[in-house]
Amino acid sequence: MSKPLPVRLLRYLLYLCAALLIALSILLWQAPGLTQRHLPGWLAKHYGLQLTLGKIEVALRQPSLTIGPTALLDGQQKPILAFEQLHLVPKVKESWLHKAVLLEEAVLTRPTLNLVRLEDKKGEVRFNLTEALAPLLASIPTSDPAQSATEPLRVQITRVALAQGQIQYRDSRKNTSPGWVPPLTLGDLALQLPEFSTEATRSNPYRLSAILNKKSPLKAEGELDIMTGAGKGKISLDKLALAPFAPLWAPYLKVNLAKGDASAALDYRLVQGKQGLGWQLSKGKLVLNNWQLKRPKGAEFARFNQLALTGIRLDGNKQSLDVDAATLKAPVISAVLDDKQQLDLADLLIPQPPTKASKQQQTGKSKAAAPWRWQLKQTRISGGNLKLTESSSGKPLARELTGLELTLGALGSATDQPSPLTLSSMLNQQSRLSFEGSLTPAPFALNGDIKQQGLPLAWAQPYLQDLLRIKVQDGLLTSHTKLALTTDNKGALSQLEVTGGFDVDKLYVLDRADNQRLLQIERLQLSGLRYDGLSQQLKIGDILLRQPFARIEINEEGITNVQQLLLPQPGNKGASSGPAPRILIDQVRTEQGNLRFADRSLSPEFVVDIASLAGQSRHISNIPGQRSELAFNGKVDRYAPVTIRGGTNLLIDDPVLDVAVAFTNLELTTFTPYSSTYAGYAIDKGQLSMKLNYKLQGNRLEGDNDITIKKLQLGEKIKSEQAKDLPLGLAIALLSDSSGVIKMNLKVKGDLDQPNFSLGNIFWDVLGNTLTKAITSPFSLLASLTGGTKDLDELPFLAGDPSLTPSQQTKLGKLAQALKERPKLSMNIRGKVNFNEERPILQRQKLERVLAKITGSPADLAQLEQDPPLQAALGEAYETKFKEDLGDLADRLKLPEQSPALRAQAVLLLRDQQLITAKSLRNLAMRRAQNTKEFLVDTQGIAPERLFVLDSQVKETDKEAKVVLTLDN
Repeated sequence: MSKPLPVRLLRYLLYLCAALLIALSILLWQAPGLTQRHLPGWLAKHYGLQLTLGKIEVALRQPSLTIGPTALLDGQQKPILAFEQLHLVPKVKESWLHKAVLLEEAVLTRPTLNLVRLEDKKGEVRFNLTEALAPLLASIPTSDPAQSATEPLRVQITRVALAQGQIQYRDSRKNTSPGWVPPLTLGDLALQLPEFSTEATRSNPYRLSAILNKKSPLKAEGELDIMTGAGKGKISLDKLALAPFAPLWAPYLKVNLAKGDASAALDYRLVQGKQGLGWQLSKGKLVLNNWQLKRPKGAEFARFNQLALTGIRLDGNKQSLDVDAATLKAPVISAVLDDKQQLDLADLLIPQPPTKASKQQQTGKSKAAAPWRWQLKQTRISGGNLKLTESSSGKPLARELTGLELTLGALGSATDQPSPLTLSSMLNQQSRLSFEGSLTPAPFALNGDIKQQGLPLAWAQPYLQDLLRIKVQDGLLTSHTKLALTTDNKGALSQLEVTGGFDVDKLYVLDRADNQRLLQIERLQLSGLRYDGLSQQLKIGDILLRQPFARIEINEEGITNVQQLLLPQPGNKGASSGPAPRILIDQVRTEQGNLRFADRSLSPEFVVDIASLAGQSRHISNIPGQRSELAFNGKVDRYAPVTIRGGTNLLIDDPVLDVAVAFTNLELTTFTPYSSTYAGYAIDKGQLSMKLNYKLQGNRLEGDNDITIKKLQLGEKIKSEQAKDLPLGLAIALLSDSSGVIKMNLKVKGDLDQPNFSLGNIFWDVLGNTLTKAITSPFSLLASLTGGTKDLDELPFLAGDPSLTPSQQTKLGKLAQALKERPKLSMNIRGKVNFNEERPILQRQKLERVLAKITGSPADLAQLEQDPPLQAALGEAYETKFKEDLGDLADRLKLPEQSPALRAQAVLLLRDQQLITAKSLRNLAMRRAQNTKEFLVDTQGIAPERLFVLDSQVKETDKEAKVVLTLDN
């Protein structure tokens, strides 16, 4: 009996299931081998993939799938992607029940990726892996948006692991190509993904470690949502050698990184937002260690121990970058500044061609990207060292800043905010320099206090070597100033102010010509400094000079050391000079100063010191129309007071001077070198007082010198080629009053534009001319003292008369007054005659004496016509002399007898017969001289020993009847 249909159907189904199970078992047993044999060929045929597939093992009792060594090859049969083993342990039952792919574990052992970037094609980035998979990827149809909206298949793996992996990256393009990266190797790659899942909003924890370029540990751990890309975690990279990355900066810098590495660590967060996946970085740290930078030829120019950026935060959505601190430790920089002020570090920069604007930028259609906001809260430099070799003086000089400490406050995209700045350093291990203030990036501004201490002024010598004939041997500069520097939006200077002051201690300057002290200041204090760079105005409140010393010297050629201090400079036709700064100095004070003047052109040399010099000069400026006030006191050779008063402005184009200088009781023995050289005498005794008033207007100098000399006595006579042969004793006697005082007023004038101008020469010329005039015209000098006439040196007499007339007596009275005021003077008196005119007069006088003997009474031929007895005596004398009477003379001359004409002829004939010798004329001259002396002695009280009557030598050439007076000492 046949069984019911349901029973038979169930039996058939069981048979079918058994057959299917047997078939499935056979299929599972044969499938790995079939796949291994046929899949690579199929992929190569249809997609051009070169795949070597390893042994596939399938376990059924404990389901697992293991694939042996497998590799995807490129065209040269080199592996692109490979692994040693892939081991999968599925959860079959759970996968069936949950309609998902559930695995117990997935382990990939020794995976290798050899990634090569190929040449770009039409602007598209190409890699060897993408090129190999391109046919396969192209065959995959694009997904339908409607289907893509369905929930994807869920994959869940209890444990995902990757062990001993390696990734190699190589860029086959030229190292100058954009985006070129040097070869990278990521070895010992290990990845752990516990509880991996593709469920939405499920974060998968992970841990990754590797060694970059065989030296730098790379670590990462965190959480990752596979479906959205969201996640968070930490990444760190330690001691990455950067020398291989040199081609990255080669187009921009000619720099070789000899050594140095970088370490970095950060936290990241990826967040899915409305605009896509957003990212944030926080707790970032970038550290560059032990960098050494060299020039292309191998010389080091920079190194540092560490550069650390800490507290780095980046937000991609907010487009912000924040850094808590940038710290640079022990940087050392070496640079050279040549004589043209060109810094050699600038040569390390490679000029870049201007960027070309895109078509959208040219048409104005491009949309400007939103700017990033950034902020660096603090910058610090510690233990810095800057070595600068500069040649602005013409010679290379080493300057070094050591122990550089710098702290800079917050900087950011808001560039108009000031940031605190402090700096301190040592210059050449000797001078301390510090700055405390603020810095504003843009518009640029630098404001703060600058302090500098102990700067040796001898460092300035190389810069002065070719400018001034001096040597700065010692001196320390200490300054305390405030700086205010600001630019506008275009970079132009809008403010430059320097205020404060400085001190100079122990300044000592030598004259290189003789290596002797030229200038010395124990201490210079300058306060109230204010410089405005825009208005070119310099103001100084006070300058105090303590114990200053200066030396002014005239050398053997008569040239002052001051004239030779400025060395000749080669012409600089290209130099352009701007407007001179306006200078205002409230006052310059001097305490215990010393000014030494030496004249080496004399023999012996002249040296004098103005010591204890103290005083002040106020309101000094270079503004036309303004004058400074001078008030100084001092002592010459410690005892003779000196005062200087007046006003001046020597800083303008047309200098102005109005100064009064007074010297009191200078010892004249100090001036023996001058008197020996120019007068031929030493000075044995005397004191000098002077009141000098000098005025300078433009280049015209005028001086008024009131000179008073007391008790001047000359010493021994000294041979000198420059001495004038002058009777100085007479000059002194002429100029000295009854108290032994000489008073003179010397006026000098000169033009500063004259090449041979010398105030000293002008003064001594005027003094020499005054003395010469006094000696050659002494009576003019005496006349000026008494208010008399200038012709006191001569007394004219009536012909034949030795007597003094009233006018002569008046003149002698004034002369006597001058002689009384000049007690050292003696006077010589010499009588003179008019030989041709006075001889006939003496003959006439002798004839009158002959006639007087005849008449017995005085005879006066002027009364001849009124004196008959005299007429009779004339006839008798004529007859006696010529042996004829007057009648015979009348007949011979045809004149009437008893006529005046006849008697006049008789007088002439008799006069000519009178014998007058030179002795007679000398006696007349002597009587005149003696009468002059007697008048001065008897009526004017002049001591007779001061008056000398000289012998009167009569000569036919004598033409004047007079007394000649000369002075002597």
